[in-house]
Parts: sequence; C-alpha cells; structure tokens
Amino acid sequence: MDAEQPNLGKFQRVELREAWPNEASDLTPWLARNPEPLADALGLGDLEVEDTEKSVGSYRADLVLAGVEGTVVVENQLDHTDHDHLGKLITYGAGERARTVVWIARRFRDEHRAALDWLNDITEDTDFFGVELELWRIDDSKPALRMNVVAKPNNWSREAARTRQASESSPGKEAELRYWTALREVLLATEGPARPTKPLPQNWMNVSIGRTGFRLGAGTNSRDSWIRAELYLDDGDLKKRPGFVGADAYFAALEQSREAIERELDLSLNWEGLPNSGSCRVATYRECDPTDESDWPKQHEWLADRLNRMHRVLAPHVRGLKPLEGADADSTDRDPPSS
Repeated sequence: MDAEQPNLGKFQRVELREAWPNEASDLTPWLARNPEPLADALGLGDLEVEDTEKSVGSYRADLVLAGVEGTVVVENQLDHTDHDHLGKLITYGAGERARTVVWIARRFRDEHRAALDWLNDITEDTDFFGVELELWRIDDSKPALRMNVVAKPNNWSREAARTRQASESSPGKEAELRYWTALREVLLATEGPARPTKPLPQNWMNVSIGRTGFRLGAGTNSRDSWIRAELYLDDGDLKKRPGFVGADAYFAALEQSREAIERELDLSLNWEGLPNSGSCRVATYRECDPTDESDWPKQHEWLADRLNRMHRVLAPHVRGLKPLEGADADSTDRDPPSS
C-alpha cells in the first residue's frame, strides 16, 4: 500500500504591480512604512526614515533613511534596471553623502550588477547594494515579500584591507580591530536585537537603536581598565532632524523613567549628563583589562548580554521619547561602577 502523499501547496510568482501599481505613489511609501525587511536583508540594523522624494538638486531621491553608520539612500523601480536609474542612484548618493546606497528593482541587468560591483571595488567608505524585489504566494495565500541581494560590498576584502592598514598603523589599532571583530561575531551568534556595525580600529563600536541621535555602543579603556555598554545621545546627530532639540532635553526626559528602566534591566546604570559636551550617556561598566586577550571571551559575553538587554528595554523608550523642554542635564553618577 502506497504511503499517503503530503498535501503541499504550489509557489506562484506575483507581479509586483499587483501590490504596487506605481513606484512613486505606492512602492516608495510602502518601503517608508516598512523599512524592516530592507534592513534585515542588508544587515543594516534599525533604520529610521528621514524623507521620501527628497530634493537633491533638481532631482528627487526616492527614500532617505538614517542608519547607525550614516545616511542610507534608496532608489527603487518596478521594472528591470536601466541607465537612467543608475545615474540617479549615483547622483542621490553623492548629494546626500550617503554611507549606504541601495538600488531596488524587479530584475538587474548584468551590466548594472557589474557597475555596482565596480563601485564597491573603488570606494572604501560607501557601500552599494543591488536588491531584486519579488512577491510569491502559496496557492491562494496573501503575497509574501522576498528581497534578494544580488550586489553587495566585498566585505572580506575590505576587512582585510582595514586589518592590514590597522596593523601598519600600530599594534594597538590592529588589536582594537580584532577586539570588535570578535565581539561582532558573538553578537551575531546571540541573534538578539543588538546588531553590530562593521568593526573599525578604534576604541568603540556602535549599535543602532532605531532613532537618529540615539545609539547603543560598546567602549573600552585600557588606561583605566574598564569596558562599557551605553546608550549615547548626541547633538551632532540630532541636528539632522527638523526642529533640533539638544541631547540634554531628551536625556532629562528619559531619566524620569530611570527607576522603571533599571528595574526592567536588572542593572544599576550611570546617568551621565556630560555638561557642555553636546552629548549624554546612560551606561554600565565592568572593570577588566581590554588588552588581555585571554579575557576577551568573558568581556564579549558581558558586552553582548548588556547590549541586547539595553536594546530590548530602551528601544521602546527611545522611539517614543519627547524632549523635556528647559532641561539642564547634569552628571548624576560620577564614577563608573562595575556591574
């Protein structure tokens, strides 16, 4: 007797224009309301929409977003790629001094995919991505989105170049790069909400929390022997938003929820106003030697735990936070405690 055959559905491709009849009036607004699929596909962490159809000279960029590493410019189309959109993509990226440039299309022609690969080869500080947009359904189900990344930076060669440059610069810079590279791997393995940026030869690494002017971060101090996980508020980034309000006003508003935040985190935090610096931080510290490579696994485990916890608890507060007008932030805690 034959075994009963499984009752499986059939994949069917859905035309993009069934969901988005028009690029400007349908696809762009949808991407602005739903940046998460793009962020996940590209590994960019949280993205915040800054503007749609933004004027760049006499042209208009489809979508401009803020990421933890800088501005993200998106050019999208519902058809096959063409030279016109390639030119616009480069123009918008240059006009916005973008850190990341994304081209979304139904299908990429070979020559345009090669153009993005070439741009990635010749640029060090800007990443170019090509993303093919697809919709699929199973039988009569609702359409499901799929984003296929068909062009992206050669991260291996860039990481190798950064490592070589750091090594040639100084042993300390090379060690910093290795420190953050190792932490990045730990964070990715946890599959938590804290998504790391690319490691660089410096004494900190940033993590997006979904709002311009706010970011999570990890830092080290070999002189005083500590590492730190923090939420950082910065005037320089906040000035990118319309109706600029300083970091101290947001810091004061957030500090009103200090007791609830620390209870939910199960951590005692330093609330550091950093007067006259244009920045504020909420941080937790651990006393240790960041130059002791044998201790790195414990340090990275601690940082990953704190960053993931802080992201889960603080992200909802940050996204809905309104500044406390007339606030004058001051440093509540002076000495970094161990946690």
